[in-house]
Amino acid sequence: MVCLWYMNTTHKHTVQFSKKDIISIQSIIHKGKHHARVIARARILPLTRQGRGKDAIAVELAVGRSTVQRTRDHYREGKLPRALYDASRPGQPPKLDEKADAHLIALACADPPKGTDRWTLELLRNRMIKDGKVASISTVAIWNRLKKRGIKPWREKNVVYSPRHA
Repeated sequence: MVCLWYMNTTHKHTVQFSKKDIISIQSIIHKGKHHARVIARARILPLTRQGRGKDAIAVELAVGRSTVQRTRDHYREGKLPRALYDASRPGQPPKLDEKADAHLIALACADPPKGTDRWTLELLRNRMIKDGKVASISTVAIWNRLKKRGIKPWREKNVVYSPRHA
């Protein structure tokens, strides 16, 4: 094990590099078969190991000081994978649950409201809110849900061709 320490304002941090980590870091830096962000983070660790400060590393590698600090902290927390690669982000939960999704499909396949020829995304959105299936939803979210199922109620359902095209 190779011991590394660096100062973070008032706290002294100790990081242990294993031989395996050092070999992996060197491989990432020299082969260049990774994303640029991963290579930049990998270059931070050997310079830290040499005892350079985050300001010097940031200038030398043309990265932000916070990138250097975060990479060091992530290495300490979760070793090499955490330092080099971004953690997955789950994103926003879906607006529609299974019941609301079924209601939307049923609406889109049903006859449109009186006075309209077909369902529009706005009409579907307003109806979903009125029926209490969602508090709010965008027309884009409705469009994506219907598109995923191949339903396009805003288009004409029956197309009549002239006899010479038949």
